[in-house]
Formats: sequence, C-alpha cells, structure tokens
Amino acid sequence: MSRKKRPARLFFIAVLIILIYFVLFPYPLGKEMVAKPAWVVNIAPTTDAGQPTAPAAADIPSAPFRLGASFGFVSSRGDLLHTESVLYQVALSSQNFVSFTRLGTDWILQDQTGARISSFSGHGYPLLSSEGSRVFNVKSDLAGIVELNSSGETLWSRDFSGFMTSVSINRDFLAVGLVNGTLLLLNREGFPIMESKPSGSRISVIFADAVSPDGSMVAAISGIDPQYLNVLRQNGSVPEVMAKLALPATFRREVRMSFSPDGRYLAFEGDGQVGIFDPSRRSVSWLSARGILAGIGYGQAGRYLGLISRAGGDVELSVTRPFAQPVAHAVFPAKDLYLGSIDGGLLLGWDGQLMRLDVEEL
Repeated sequence: MSRKKRPARLFFIAVLIILIYFVLFPYPLGKEMVAKPAWVVNIAPTTDAGQPTAPAAADIPSAPFRLGASFGFVSSRGDLLHTESVLYQVALSSQNFVSFTRLGTDWILQDQTGARISSFSGHGYPLLSSEGSRVFNVKSDLAGIVELNSSGETLWSRDFSGFMTSVSINRDFLAVGLVNGTLLLLNREGFPIMESKPSGSRISVIFADAVSPDGSMVAAISGIDPQYLNVLRQNGSVPEVMAKLALPATFRREVRMSFSPDGRYLAFEGDGQVGIFDPSRRSVSWLSARGILAGIGYGQAGRYLGLISRAGGDVELSVTRPFAQPVAHAVFPAKDLYLGSIDGGLLLGWDGQLMRLDVEEL
C-alpha cells in the first residue's frame, strides 16, 4: 500500500501555531543579577599632610578606604574627599579617622576632609566605631579598653582577665574576645551583659568575634583542636547557644568575621573557604575561596555579599547572594587590596585604584 504524503502547508501551520503560543505565553526565565562597575578612580600619590581633592557634601554618602600605604575617603559619585599616607596605623570610620605613630600618645580626630575635630591622649591604640560616633583607647598591654567622649574625657574603663585577641563594635554594643577563651558583650556603659567561655577544645582562645546590629547575637571562632564556630543569643543571664559547629580549620591568628548590616547573615573565614551562617535556619553554606580571605563587603544592607581572597600574587573576587546564586567572579593579579561598602554598593580597591560595583537585576 502506498502512504499519502502530508501537505507541506500543514507542517508550516503547526510551526506557526507553536511560535504564536510562545509569543503569547512566554516561559518566565526570571531576572538575572549582574555586577556592574559604576566608576573607577585613581588614588593620587599622597603626602603625610594629606590631599583633599573634593569638598565633602553632607547629602552625598561617602566611605573610607585603606589601600596599601594610603587611606582616605571617597564619595558615592567617585570624588576623592581626602587621601593621606599611613604613619604607623590608622583608625577609620565612615565619618572620621585617627592616624597615629607607633609610640604616639597624643591623637587627633579628623573628619573626612582631614579637618581637625578634636584631640585626646591615651597610652595604647585608638579605635573607632564603624559610624564614628564612639572613640576608644585600647590599653597598651591589650588587657583593657576605655571609651572617651568628644573632649577626650573617660566615659568608662574596663580591665580584663587576659589580653584581647579580637574586638567587634556595632552601634551600642562591644564584643571582646580574650586569649583565655572568654567572650564578653559590653553595653553602652561598658557593663558586661553576656559572658561565655566556649568549651570542647584542647586549648581555649578566641580568634574572632562579631556582634549583630541589635546586640541580640554574638558569634566567635574559638579554640584549638578542634576549632568551633559559636553563635549565642541573649536570653536573660544565661546566653542561648544557637550553634556550635566544629570547623575544618586550624587558625592560629585573628580571623575575619562580620554580621550583615541587617543581621540576617554572618560571614566568617574558613580554611580555603568562607562560611555563611543563617541564624533563622541555623545552617551554614560554604563558598570556596582562594587562599587567605582579605576582605568582606555587604551590598544593599546584606542582600548580596562581596569577598576577596589572596593566594600568592593572584586575587579572587566573588560576589554572591547568600544561600542563592553567584553574581560575579574574577581572578586578577594585585598587590594592595581593599573591599568595603559604599551607599548600597561594594567599594573595591587594588593597586592605587578604587572601583564602585553595583549589583542590578536585569
């Protein structure tokens, strides 16, 4: 029997119907997040006196940076407000700074343009809160801390049972880790409102700590053999243990750790990786990182996370949404590095250049 051939027009009609269907009822592909450079600016050679390069406007956000032997402030539009050479070290906040020599006891607090705000004295090292509203003196033996007012007078002072290995300031709260493994949370008046000594390790010591913006949670990396991530929540006089996780790490140095600005996530350095802890899920997600973590930055109040790590002369930049998809990744050579936040974006610095990165949905 012979088989009848279907007319060619039936085939084209079927194809046309399919095309019309996809035009009228397209498949929802969703939005893609991409990291886009907003601007790049070169840092001019600096002198000890500093170089103000643009007037500071009160209505334009700005951010500090520390890049190699230079530091300063840049506006969200890419205008350099101030650049200066580091003397020995510098205490930086979003609004002011103290640049100090190794043996200096008289300090000058300066604003974003380098103008003098006030001066004060102390035997130790200056420390500023991230927003610049609080000024501290870490005692020279690292076994105590003093908060000062705008006139340099002591507001409160507290000594500890061992020297400090880590400090974290977030608004009204100050977390302190000690060499003997004690973790303390102090309130605005310097009074301990939480104290813990994480156990389970052969040697007790605190390598990192962080406090959430509202002071309800404190996290720490503690111990040697094994090392632990500890996350505690305030719950009356006895802190509630939200998480105690053994880590595949053997750090013998201070470790990078910070809560996101909205307190939703905690990012911390691991051994060749970065952990992201979600307090609501009480779970950790791990991201690979090349070498040593050199910086953590949050964008859009914590909606996305930027990381830079270093292995030899190569640097790895990763931008991701916590517990979601990666946004950007790059590997490039660099000597000097910085990563911070600026007006909802990321501020990346490398080898005399600053770049603002914004994440957008397309």
